[in-house]
Amino acid sequence: MYSFFQELFSLHPTGNKKRITTDEMRKIMSNIYGKLDEKERTEVEKLFTPHLNETGLETGITKDEYDATISWLKANQKKHVLEDSDIAVLEQYFIPHLQD
Repeated sequence: MYSFFQELFSLHPTGNKKRITTDEMRKIMSNIYGKLDEKERTEVEKLFTPHLNETGLETGITKDEYDATISWLKANQKKHVLEDSDIAVLEQYFIPHLQD
């Protein structure tokens, strides 16, 4: 039985990736509370909550999803309320949760 699950996770493209869980996201949001205003925090929640609401093996925020979101934020400054300093705050608190 163990080898079946081990094989299942090793074959799944996202099964072995570190993910930010809902609990970790709550901690991150708590940590950035005093660093971002309400509008900025709402923007962060809008960007990352869909990844947390995925089901099964897709639940959580992977490094790839995080990187894509940060890249989009940096390339589209006029489409959101986050400034470079706000993005730096996100990097400070997200990255530790995504490291192996």
